[in-house]
Amino acid sequence: MDVFSFENLKLYLRVALRHWKGIVVSSLGATLVISLWLFSRPDEYVSETEFVPPDLSTASPLLREAALVPGTASDLERVYSYLNSFALRQALIDSFNLYTYYHLDRESSPRKRAQALNAILNRVLDVRITRNSTILLSVRDTSPDHAYAMTAFLVRQVERFCKGIIRMDESLQETENQLQKLSAEIRSLEESLSSLRVKYRIFTSGENRNGAISLGGPEALAHYDKVLSQETRLIRLQEAYARLLEEKIRREDFLKVYPQVIFIIQPPYKPIFTSGLSRWLLFLITLVGSFILSCILFLYAYYIGLLPDKNTSYKNRVQAAVSSNL
Repeated sequence: MDVFSFENLKLYLRVALRHWKGIVVSSLGATLVISLWLFSRPDEYVSETEFVPPDLSTASPLLREAALVPGTASDLERVYSYLNSFALRQALIDSFNLYTYYHLDRESSPRKRAQALNAILNRVLDVRITRNSTILLSVRDTSPDHAYAMTAFLVRQVERFCKGIIRMDESLQETENQLQKLSAEIRSLEESLSSLRVKYRIFTSGENRNGAISLGGPEALAHYDKVLSQETRLIRLQEAYARLLEEKIRREDFLKVYPQVIFIIQPPYKPIFTSGLSRWLLFLITLVGSFILSCILFLYAYYIGLLPDKNTSYKNRVQAAVSSNL
C-alpha cells in the first residue's frame, strides 16, 4: 500500500490535529523571527544600465576609414575585465569614499577592511555579458541616489577607458600640435626667404617671369641656390600643412559625429521602486513555509517517538501502518 494513500493521509491528519497547538506556535515563532529579520533590513534599490562597447580595432581616428561600430566578443571581454579590475574598483572607492560609507573606517586592520569592502562590492556590483552581446551593469544600494551615481560613474569610466584605447582626444591634440610646429617652421622659413630677397633681390622663375636676378653679381649668385632650396622646402611644407589641416577637420568631424564612443541601450537611471519581492509577500511565503515545515517536523518527531502520547495503541497503529508501507 502506498505511503500517501488515503488511509495514511487520514492518520497523518489525525496526528497533525492532535498536535495543532505545537504546530501553530512553532510556525508563528519561526515566522516572527524571520519577519523581524526581513523588516529590520533596509530597502535596497537597483540601478541598471546596458551598453555595447565599440570595435576598438576600427574606431581610432588615426585610421583613414575610422568608424564606430558595435564591438566583437573580444571587445566585450576587454570591457568586462576592466569593470572587474582592481584599478576601477579603487577609483570607485576613492570617488565615493566607500570605507566611510559602509562604516568600515573603524576597522584597524587594513587587510580585513579591504576584504570586507571587497565582499560588499561583490554583492552590490553585478556585471554580465548578455546573450545579445551587450554588457549589463547593475548597482545595488540602500540609497537610490547613491546607486544611480555609482552606475553613472562606472559608465563614464568605461567610456574613458575606450577613448584611451582608440585615442580620440589624443589624436586631435596630436594633429593640432603638428600644425603648430609646421606653422612655426613655415613662418621661420618665410622670414629667412624675405630677408634674402630684400637684401640680394633674388627672385625665382615662379615670381619673376624672366627668371633673372634683378641685381646680378657674385654675392647674389652665391645665395641663389639657397633661396631656391628654401622655396622648394616652403612649398612642400605648405602642402603638408594643407593635408594636416584636412586631417584635423576630419578628426573634428569624427568627434562631432560620435560624441560618445559606447552604444548605450539603457542609460543609467535613478530607481524609484525597491528591488526584489514585497516584504508582505515574503511574510506570507514565510508563514506558509513555516507551517508546512512545522507539520513535517511534528509528524516525523511523532513517528520516531520524540513526542509523548497517552494513546500508545493509536501511536503503534500509526507506526505500523507507515512501516508496512515503507
